[in-house]
Amino acid sequence: MRRLAGLPSWLRLLIGGGVLGLIVVVIAVIVLVASASDAAYEQPIAFKHSVHAGDFGIPCQYCHVGVAKGPAATIPSVAKCAGCHESGVTPELVSADGDEIAKLLDYWERQEPIPWKRVNVQPSYVHFNHSSHIAAGVGCGSCHGDIANMDRVEPAALLNMGFCLGCHAQQENKDALWDCSVCHY
Repeated sequence: MRRLAGLPSWLRLLIGGGVLGLIVVVIAVIVLVASASDAAYEQPIAFKHSVHAGDFGIPCQYCHVGVAKGPAATIPSVAKCAGCHESGVTPELVSADGDEIAKLLDYWERQEPIPWKRVNVQPSYVHFNHSSHIAAGVGCGSCHGDIANMDRVEPAALLNMGFCLGCHAQQENKDALWDCSVCHY
């Protein structure tokens, strides 16, 4: 403390501001990491990709129809889910995990969308397009991990600029993919 007391006041103020700034940055990072990871855990229905994509082999694009058509993968409508479960297309699908299917059918009867929480969220200044990646042959697992074996979907990777640039650097047309306007407005 005596060492600090001997410093000029402007330098003590600068050091104090730096320490305070560092504390604010650390708290902000902790809050961002915690909020980004919590979304993956609590969903209104305990949907199991491991059953749908894994056990029954339903392709990702069957439910996430927007993935090949535009920027967003889209979440399937309640009607699509209820179409299989209510109709009894496959008895195993209808009887599996009855409580969760009852929740699904309750949303269907009320004609309400299921309030799913996003697992992967991109900042508004990032222009990510699923369809261009699908057209280029990038599989869903490249970014989302082995979804077919997940009971509860969790982020498989931190989908940040470094992750994307690392993948882009491995492509034949990497020079074009390193143009900032490819991903940013």
